[in-house]
Amino acid sequence: MTALKRGYLNWIRQKYLFDWMSLFALTLCLTGCAISGSHQHNPSSPASELTGDGTNIDRGNPDAFAHFAAGVSYELSDSDDKALQQFDNAAAADPAHESLVLELSQRYLRARQPDKAVALLAKSAQRPDASASILSWLARAYLQAGNTNSALAEGRKAVEMDPKSLDAYESLLEGLLGSGQTAEAVRVLAQASASVDPDPRNLTTVIDFYANYLRAAPKDEKARTRALTMLDSVAAMKFSSARLWQRTADLYERLGEPKKAAAIYERLLTDAADASPEKQGFREQLAQIYLEADDKTNALRQLQAIVRDDPTRFPNAWFALGEIAEQDEKFTDAVDDFQNAIHAKPELEPAYYDLALAQANLHRTEDALKTLELARTRFNNAFRYEFYSALVQREAKNFPEAIRHFTAAETVAKATAPALLDKSFYFEVGAAYERNHQFAEADQYLQKAIDLDSSFAEALNYLGYMLADRGEQLERARSLIERAVQLEPKNSAFLDSMGWALFKLKQPEQALPWMLKAVAASPEPDATVLDHLGDVYMGLRQTDKALETWRKSLSVEPNEDVKKKLDVNSGS
Repeated sequence: MTALKRGYLNWIRQKYLFDWMSLFALTLCLTGCAISGSHQHNPSSPASELTGDGTNIDRGNPDAFAHFAAGVSYELSDSDDKALQQFDNAAAADPAHESLVLELSQRYLRARQPDKAVALLAKSAQRPDASASILSWLARAYLQAGNTNSALAEGRKAVEMDPKSLDAYESLLEGLLGSGQTAEAVRVLAQASASVDPDPRNLTTVIDFYANYLRAAPKDEKARTRALTMLDSVAAMKFSSARLWQRTADLYERLGEPKKAAAIYERLLTDAADASPEKQGFREQLAQIYLEADDKTNALRQLQAIVRDDPTRFPNAWFALGEIAEQDEKFTDAVDDFQNAIHAKPELEPAYYDLALAQANLHRTEDALKTLELARTRFNNAFRYEFYSALVQREAKNFPEAIRHFTAAETVAKATAPALLDKSFYFEVGAAYERNHQFAEADQYLQKAIDLDSSFAEALNYLGYMLADRGEQLERARSLIERAVQLEPKNSAFLDSMGWALFKLKQPEQALPWMLKAVAASPEPDATVLDHLGDVYMGLRQTDKALETWRKSLSVEPNEDVKKKLDVNSGS
């Protein structure tokens, strides 16, 4: 198995290729993004006029409106201080104007000036006819100002004043979840579920509240079940809004039901007009759902349709295709996909590193190094350049060069980003030293990885097997491997290591059961495991079984050492 196979590539993606699913989601976002996320506040009045920046606001008091319009003008020209001064003047001119107060208070909160928002909203809230919206936003202003108790008090008043107000429930839940009061949050969610008008829009908003709550209390299966029951009732309703169906699908995904989400998008995809932006958007959402559910077959179907219809618009679709091809060890396809991603979006940095890994797996070492040099020139990322150069050189079995680049990467990280030097980094360096027969250095780096995480099973096994295979520190080797086996008792490689350590300790009787377990646990015949089993049989003087097992090993993978053992012991 080469150094850059599936498990290792998965770690590389998680650690050094950024969050590629998030990258994919950022680009593949059309119609779905418009309706995803939490309930949007929109405190507009029936008699309102659209201002230049798209804000709905009553004209009301002419002086107040004039100051407000001037503030918007300053805001559009990036004169924030002048804009806020005009908003102050607008509020002073007409403090009873609710739509103006709500609009201004939100601008103060966006400007991180909660004290001004509190002063404005608190004055408006003193009016006998103040609405629940005023109290809801006062709760949010108090929360941003760090006054949680007042925020909760105003949120509770808002709910009491208008039990049907989604805005009121949301403001109260923000305070409860922010302060860890999940027990009351559950009661508020139940009240919202029972009180709001049961139409699809209201119900999906309440379900969105549940989804937010479950981020804070992920083990509350009762709440998840209640939310899913509500969502199933929404899905059974008859409505035609594609956006609302998208919102329903997104909520299914957030609540851990990707199959139901995918079913909705598949139906929307079927109903959408060919070549329409909506159809492409549905494909994008489906691709992301299938990727997150590790359903590569259906993800490929959608991704291939995306790039077929528009090869250059969605570079991250090419990137995702390359990732899937690389996981499946279809490295030629992966190279083509990553090159297409880079052609469509030259600033897509992770594509360069994945392209280099795919080229390395095809033994195109020079191409891989050229790709990394291009990435260094474009992005000036010294650590990634050195790190990926080490991986490429290691795949080419140029271990001294790999170690040189790993050392350079370690030096850069120590000076700029020490967090990159984690257990996995040290494991990879240790493996490179072991492959270069620098066993003392390999021991040092592998032990560093174990010191950082005593349950790092792969490092425990690697170091234990290295020592056992060399016949060194055999008791330490057995102890390390025992810990690895305790962590992963069905791992065939670890079981083999355990048997091999016992064999090296001259305990073939104890080694045999471990070797037989290793053979049984191997997903396919493994030449090394069979070779070791043959040695154990020979140590037990079961010559016929040893010869038979070595023959099986040779049928899996030719090996001169095994052939010599077979020849010597068969008398040929």
